[in-house]
Amino acid sequence: MYLIIVGLGGIGKNLVDIATREKNDVVVIDQDEKRCREIAAKYDVLTILGDATERSTLEQADAGRADALIATTSDDAANLMMALTAKGMGTKKTVAVVNQEEHVEMFKEAGIFMYENPDMTVASHLYFSVKRPRIKDFLPVSGGKAEIFEVIVSDKSKVVGKKISKLRIKEGIIVAIERDGDIILPKGDTVIKAHDLVTIFAKTKNVERISSIFAP
Repeated sequence: MYLIIVGLGGIGKNLVDIATREKNDVVVIDQDEKRCREIAAKYDVLTILGDATERSTLEQADAGRADALIATTSDDAANLMMALTAKGMGTKKTVAVVNQEEHVEMFKEAGIFMYENPDMTVASHLYFSVKRPRIKDFLPVSGGKAEIFEVIVSDKSKVVGKKISKLRIKEGIIVAIERDGDIILPKGDTVIKAHDLVTIFAKTKNVERISSIFAP
């Protein structure tokens, strides 16, 4: 793929590392000369010192033939502007980091694929890992209205040996079970075993109650 990555902060640098290891053609844009020099010395990428909100900079990056532009700066307005400009120039997909929650709807309305503030995501994971210790991991869906979450079944869990149809999970759906390195697509007669990693989809308001079903 031909990728344009804007912003060489922590996210941008890691993206460059991943994209180059995957043998993509990468162009990076940043307004900091030192950052551009450092990335050019380490990776085989084209670096452009400039402002990606300006059409001329995106023309220099050949945005019209790019498979994707990923905007990672801390300025939401700039991320939106460069994404919209690239989209108008023919970039196939535009992705942006959204730093402020109140700007999420603006990006949705513009049709820009977005990734919400990574600092907030980490903070949420840390908080809920303490609040809901039975849950191994979770992914918010539909702006936090629902979640896909994982529960590890302990040896002492009351669900061990029971069929899924007997668990009475009315407000959620068990979508997968990982067992001994294999993935099981469960049915009603699938029996829960100790050490299963169970993936569940449910509305956020029901997550606590459903996870409690798997408690010892």
